[in-house]
Amino acid sequence: MTRHLPRIHPGLLLYWGALLAMLYAFAELAGDVYERERIGFDVPILNWFHAITTPPLTALALTLSFIGSVYILAPAMLIVVLWLWRVSKRSALFFVLGFGGAVMLNFAAKAFFARLRPDLFAQLSPENSFSFPSGHSMGGAAFFLSLYFVVRHHAPKWQWLAAVLGLLLTLGISLSRPYLQVHYPSDILAGWALSTLWVLGVNLWYARARRGR
Repeated sequence: MTRHLPRIHPGLLLYWGALLAMLYAFAELAGDVYERERIGFDVPILNWFHAITTPPLTALALTLSFIGSVYILAPAMLIVVLWLWRVSKRSALFFVLGFGGAVMLNFAAKAFFARLRPDLFAQLSPENSFSFPSGHSMGGAAFFLSLYFVVRHHAPKWQWLAAVLGLLLTLGISLSRPYLQVHYPSDILAGWALSTLWVLGVNLWYARARRGR
């Protein structure tokens, strides 16, 4: 009697592939930063951002950077959590773990790697904390990815809008940081990788817990 292997859903393979890809990307970047090795694309990209600097672009970058700051994302998180608490306490917990956990992870990573900020050009928005990985990139990616999963579950007809707006805002917030000369591009990539890895992991736990109710 032939024994058939269980069919694996392609979406699950893609999900695990994304997890492993994010883990690999962060590990590669983190290894170079830990060993204090120069990452080849950092300086050329910072030079390019410096070359295109204009007052209107600087004003836009400062606005996007402010949107990705704690002054905006923290109140936004509170609003989302208060709404979710009335709809689903489990989803509210997921959002707190997804976004809040990524923020705490960023603090820990910054303290561990202790990478100094870029000093090629004058900072357009002075920062004196450590650089790796980017807190704005991690916070923005975690907030909008967590929000996407929540919207997908509770209001699926809006999921594509949440995905597109979240992606655009995450990109805008993140790219504003090397433009302002306060982060290396590798800080941004590492922030995206670690934040995505964290939120995907939390979502995997959340999905399994929901099925086990």
